[in-house]
Amino acid sequence: MADVVEGERQLRRLLWALSAFQEMHAVEQDLDDVALSCKHLLDQVTTSAHTSGRRIVDELTIPSPWRERFAQASVGSTRLAAGPYLHDLEKFVDEWEKEMRHLETHRQALHRD
Repeated sequence: MADVVEGERQLRRLLWALSAFQEMHAVEQDLDDVALSCKHLLDQVTTSAHTSGRRIVDELTIPSPWRERFAQASVGSTRLAAGPYLHDLEKFVDEWEKEMRHLETHRQALHRD
């Protein structure tokens, strides 16, 4: 009977490990998809000239989930009531891409070990 109980414990550990692996793989796949779809964001937004001489982004034209990510990354940033500066969105896209490249470097290092 002890063998059956120990076998059950091992099976449960394996199932938990498999579940964690599948979840990690799903997250990595989502990140891969995001990394490939970042630059197009700038072509999808509507901008307008402002009297300040800078271009302003119509926030509602930023597709989800990017609008939420940009909003979180922009907390505390200077902006106009009319919307955020286009320059800030461009900077966000550039920084996101740098982070994705950095993440890829880490992934490759993990797979080499």
